[in-house]
Amino acid sequence: MDDNLYCFGDRMQKIPIDLARPGMKLAKPVTKEGGMTIMAEGMELTEGHIGRLETMNIERITVQGHPVDMGGAGAGTKYAERLERLDHLFRKHSGDKWMTRVKERMGQYFQLKAAAQEARMKAMEAVEENGEASSENGGGE
Repeated sequence: MDDNLYCFGDRMQKIPIDLARPGMKLAKPVTKEGGMTIMAEGMELTEGHIGRLETMNIERITVQGHPVDMGGAGAGTKYAERLERLDHLFRKHSGDKWMTRVKERMGQYFQLKAAAQEARMKAMEAVEENGEASSENGGGE
């Protein structure tokens, strides 16, 4: 199942492209919708690779190890709020194995989305801070 967040323990982790960093290695090949391989398993990411993946609208990649702690990622985002509500929404299905799996998948999905949303917010804040700093320094003279 390609949609698993964590496969084989902690040896690989699916992360939003927003959280990818240079030096991370791909645990699975990155493919387009038609199945064409864009990047091979084992490739080490660079800034250029990450930028290309973003322009190709690749949302998630699977990297080696467990480089991103997503336990508290995305706190305060709409996806984090949805994640918090899962226990309440599935409270009547605690004994149902299938519904438990659905809840787990939804939790993984919301965790990924929350982390990605938080990364985008931080990037926007950094851009705004850099813009304010350059205007304070004379507007880029």
